[in-house]
Amino acid sequence: MEEEKYCPNCGRYVGSLEVCPYCGTKIPKHTSYYYAKYGSLAFAVFGIIFLLLFAQSTPVQYVHIGDIGPTYNYALVEIRGVVSSTPSLVVKSDGSATLYINVDDGTGVMAVHVYNPNVERLAEKNKIPGYGDFVTIKGELYFRGTNRYMIINDPSQIEIKKIAPVSMNISEINKIEYPYGNYLHVLLTGHIVSYKTTSSKGYVLNFTDGSGYMEIYVPSYFSYLYHFDAKNYEGKNLSIEGSVQWYGSEMSGEWELVPGCMDDIKVIS
Repeated sequence: MEEEKYCPNCGRYVGSLEVCPYCGTKIPKHTSYYYAKYGSLAFAVFGIIFLLLFAQSTPVQYVHIGDIGPTYNYALVEIRGVVSSTPSLVVKSDGSATLYINVDDGTGVMAVHVYNPNVERLAEKNKIPGYGDFVTIKGELYFRGTNRYMIINDPSQIEIKKIAPVSMNISEINKIEYPYGNYLHVLLTGHIVSYKTTSSKGYVLNFTDGSGYMEIYVPSYFSYLYHFDAKNYEGKNLSIEGSVQWYGSEMSGEWELVPGCMDDIKVIS
């Protein structure tokens, strides 16, 4: 190997260089040199492939939200809990949308973000969770200062479990004391008395089933993703399924019903 350290043309010291920097002559190397050079490259490539396959086969870690700290930044984890507030959709001037979901597992609340085009992809797969739905979410965690949130990048990262509705009428629901009605899942049959549009382009429906009156809050993502228009339901008998939530202050609020998706609103006649 000693002769490889000097240029065979000019005789100057070239060390491990493959071309002489003085005269440009290519320095011959032993076959073992090339074995070592390209063998290490092949080993590195196969090592990366192995790590990718191993990462895909490794189960995602399930964690309690209360245990998540800054050391989890960029970690892929699984959380399970109930959607604790109505998901909100923010549409920018360029038409792009971001869906915000809050998940409560009893140990804490995690904000979950869904960006375009995944918002539309979730809607196509019927995987937009509603208030009160139980969800299992796998996503990547991010910490930005004091804020923490999870991002969903594919519909396969969320599973939704809807609770079977309880048979109750509006009069019975209105008699429930706060906060014992939260997340109660019910199915009501009746018709819309009147409606109004919210500032976020959602709807508030004044609904009756003959036993009393109750407001139905239809979130803005119904209009954006499902093209819901309340005027198309005026004068028709409807069945509306959803979860009950308290609207207003503890002393002067009232119960309202929040459907989760278009399948929760059906025309009977």
